[in-house]
Amino acid sequence: MQHHVLCILVLGVSSVRMSDPEQCNCEEKVPACMVIPGSNGLPGIPGSNGLPGRDGKEGPQGEKGEQGLRGMQGPPGKAGPPGLKGESGQKGDCGGKELELLKTQISDLQGELKALQLTASKTQKAILGYIFSNSTRVGGKLFVTNGDDGDYETSKATCNHFGGQVASPRNENENTAALKLSAKMGRKVFFGMNDQETEGIFKHLNGETMEYSNWAPKEPNGVEEDCIELYPDGKWNDISCNVARLIMCEF
Repeated sequence: MQHHVLCILVLGVSSVRMSDPEQCNCEEKVPACMVIPGSNGLPGIPGSNGLPGRDGKEGPQGEKGEQGLRGMQGPPGKAGPPGLKGESGQKGDCGGKELELLKTQISDLQGELKALQLTASKTQKAILGYIFSNSTRVGGKLFVTNGDDGDYETSKATCNHFGGQVASPRNENENTAALKLSAKMGRKVFFGMNDQETEGIFKHLNGETMEYSNWAPKEPNGVEEDCIELYPDGKWNDISCNVARLIMCEF
């Protein structure tokens, strides 16, 4: 109601000013307040909204929001350059099966070797028995003779030909065995030891100095006697290597 009265007063003042010729400038004046009277003295319907005003200043930046969901995987990129070649690793140990196979093969070879050794031993005995009709064994050594005579070099050549050497006792038992075979044949024999290299120092054929000897009294005593013969009583005597004696070999 108060609003309605205020509008009437404004309209009245405007009418008085417009009637003054000095105030008229022939411009249309838009009423500042339009009142559409309603029925039964109530306020009229509000007018339509005006044009939007200018944008205000940009406000402060808001807080960082939560991380969004992970997107789908993109297509693969280009292949990179090839890397450096790695060093070769150490060779691995043989597996259990290969090791067992190797053990079996070694065992088989050992069996074959024993069989060959047995066959060779039997063959050697047969050959020696055929060639040397007289023999005697002591320990692991076999003394044999075929009854032939020869000087020292002939004795060495004969024994070497069959894979042996001139009999060379290294202890009393071997000396006794050689004596029995010599007594059976009724002749003296050469032994393999000699002092051909150094006078007075008798050595075996392999160059070893003698550790066992059974010299007869006052023997050895000959400067030119570089070889050894076996007396019938088992004693030794130094004698020339050029005389003939029973050939006796050892294997």
